[in-house]
Amino acid sequence: MASTRNTFLLVITLLACTGPGCNAPETTDAGVDAGGDAGVDAGEDAGRDAGSDAGIVEDAGPPDAWVRLTLRDGGVAIGERIALYDHAIWWWEPSDERTHALFDPAGLAEWPEDRSLRFISSREVLAEERAPREGETYGDAMRSRGIVLERVPLDGVATVITGHERYHLEENGYGDFAWDLVRTDDRGDRFRGAGASNDDFFVWGAQVLAPVAGVVVEVVRDAPDQTPGTLDLDAVNNLVGIQVYGGYHVYLLHFEQGSIPPEIEVGARVEVGAPLGRVGNSGVSLEPHLHVTALAVDRDADPLRTWSVPCEWRGVWVSAGGRRARLEPHWVPSSDERLSSTSF
Repeated sequence: MASTRNTFLLVITLLACTGPGCNAPETTDAGVDAGGDAGVDAGEDAGRDAGSDAGIVEDAGPPDAWVRLTLRDGGVAIGERIALYDHAIWWWEPSDERTHALFDPAGLAEWPEDRSLRFISSREVLAEERAPREGETYGDAMRSRGIVLERVPLDGVATVITGHERYHLEENGYGDFAWDLVRTDDRGDRFRGAGASNDDFFVWGAQVLAPVAGVVVEVVRDAPDQTPGTLDLDAVNNLVGIQVYGGYHVYLLHFEQGSIPPEIEVGARVEVGAPLGRVGNSGVSLEPHLHVTALAVDRDADPLRTWSVPCEWRGVWVSAGGRRARLEPHWVPSSDERLSSTSF
């Protein structure tokens, strides 16, 4: 949980990395949860339950998702509002501000031309009104460009212990649409015995597989793992960041120290299912788990930053409440759901 003044190192990499095969230098010192202050990524209910279910639905949003914002500087912003980040519940420097994420399909392009998302502070907005839909929806655009999670990043069955709710909403915009994944036994327990050591946890050391294809833009591999139940607010996460398309990325965090292979380096291209390393307990974490989120670059921010944005899983088997698993062509997982890329 580093200072919010820490710069997100992905931004530095992106400025040098303009496409597949780029040779930007590998970053070596990242902040918390993809360079931001994404809070305590543990399987505990570590914060207030803000009760958001703001993921993508089948038709990419309610009919009033398209808005027209009149700005105080005389400008106008029109787009599909895919998220509204509430600063009042943030852990660091909370305020009465909210940030609108507006999607414009006309701006979707390869990096560095991508201008499809605009993040606008409520303090810049003079008036808001509904607007007619203009072009492709966010959900359809993400699907057509392959900006979806193509597989569960763990073999077998994974359990979502925190989805896009509770403390993920408090992580200063870095975790609103993230998932924390673990493994459980038949009784639903996450660990054996007292859970006093990392290897008591069933997910510890599990192989992490790339859920998307893309170019690696950030790697941190040598940060130490934490002892379960302890919290180091200055700890660094081992992580892999993958650029999927344009300014859209998928980040995976809390790898076991030293488990990310040398071929996973900045500029390398990975395919779906490529081994990325093993689940650990590095960074700001109370127990071993895998944190997964899609992040989009805010090019207008000074300094540049990213925001956690909605993302779907494609072709995932889902079970909740003891019900039989079903195959979902497009899905946004929630807490307590069990997921797999194969039938179970």
